[in-house]
Amino acid sequence: MRIGSVCSCLVFVFFCLPLVSSCNAAPKIPAVVSVDMQRLMTESEPAKQASEHLGEVRAVLQKEQQEAIFANGLAVLNRQMELETRAAAKSVNDIIAEEVGKWRKSNGVMLVISRSAVIDGDWDSADYTKTILAAVNKRKAAFAALPAVNIVKEQAGKADEETKSAGSRKK
Repeated sequence: MRIGSVCSCLVFVFFCLPLVSSCNAAPKIPAVVSVDMQRLMTESEPAKQASEHLGEVRAVLQKEQQEAIFANGLAVLNRQMELETRAAAKSVNDIIAEEVGKWRKSNGVMLVISRSAVIDGDWDSADYTKTILAAVNKRKAAFAALPAVNIVKEQAGKADEETKSAGSRKK
């Protein structure tokens, strides 16, 4: 009988005790997790700051748009807006990448991938977007100064003189 009770005790220790102790343990973070980059790029505080900054840039550029229509001015303003948009997105993306990297290293995660790249998975246990979003929202993005627009108008009389003098040279 004694051997039977020792065996029963060993079965309990090796099989049941780990189950009981794991009830109190924090859930283990999977080795591979995903984050919703689109959500981070639109809902995070740095992304909202970027949107606000771009609104200010757009206001500056649109203010001058009426006068800028002359001689490729609008195209120049549109190119500037595109450059500003890319720079703001890069600033937000750099913050997100830095926070994802910090979180990944501190939690022993092997790989963090964008949720859009995942075809199938256990979203409840593998999506850490909210966790990363909380860290990203504590950051403040830095942007370039608002652009200065300087439009030099040619005087109509001066343009007419140049046209006349160019025409008289051809004769």
